[in-house]
Order: sequence, then structure tokens, then C-alpha cells
Amino acid sequence: VSTQSTGEEEPLPRPPKITYLNLFKKKKSQGWWPMYKKIDGYLYKTGKIKMELEVMTKPQAEARPAGFGRSDPNENPEIDEPIRVSTEFPEIDVKVKTAKFVWKSPNKPKVILAGILQLFGVVSFSIIYNLPSALMSYLISYIG
Repeated sequence: VSTQSTGEEEPLPRPPKITYLNLFKKKKSQGWWPMYKKIDGYLYKTGKIKMELEVMTKPQAEARPAGFGRSDPNENPEIDEPIRVSTEFPEIDVKVKTAKFVWKSPNKPKVILAGILQLFGVVSFSIIYNLPSALMSYLISYIG
């Protein structure tokens, strides 16, 4: 088993430690459940499923039916509507979101340093580019 990721899942030498959950005591559980596939005696992690399990009494189940036809998807469990910022210009909205993402990233000091270095480079290039003409005009005005 190598420590570098090659893009492919590596086999587990033995089954993962199984922790049991008693839904009759806990009544409700949610989380990411790993999925494994057995190939040549080894278990490969093939993905994860986000799932919520709930045990309820028969009257509770009759009051909140699930799986019969199509109903409003936001009934059980109910999820609050996300707060969305609406703008008239989606091009600006994308740029603002990108700026927020960069500003909140852990690479913020590197981004700031790169900006300062670019500004320094532009100023240095401008000075070097305009120096010969400015020097010649100064010398001509000084001599003449």
C-alpha cells in the first residue's frame, strides 16, 4: 500500500472495523455511509451515500407517508430555503463569488503577495520603458 494517491482506490487488506447502530434506541441517524465492492478477496471503496434512517411507530409512519407517488420533496425532512443574493448582472455575481472564494481561501497571503509583486513588476517595467526617453528629453533640455 503506497502513501501516494494514484487516482485509483487501493484495496483494504481486511474489512473495515464495523460499528453497529441500534436504530430502535437511537430512532434516527444520518450521515455518509461507505460502499465497498469485493474484488479478488479485497474490499475496494466504491463510493459513499448520504442517507438518513429513521424508525417510527405505525401512527407516525401513517401520518408521514413516504415512497407513495410523488409529493412535495420538502416535507420530510423539511429544509429551509437557502438565502440567495439576486443581482441584475450575473457576470458581476460570478466575479464577486470568485473574489470571495479567493479571499476566504487558505492561500490568501500568497494571493496578496502575488498582487503586490505584479504591481511592483508593472511599475518597474513602466519606469524602465520610459527611462530612455525621459533621460534624453532631460539631457536635451539641459544642454539646449
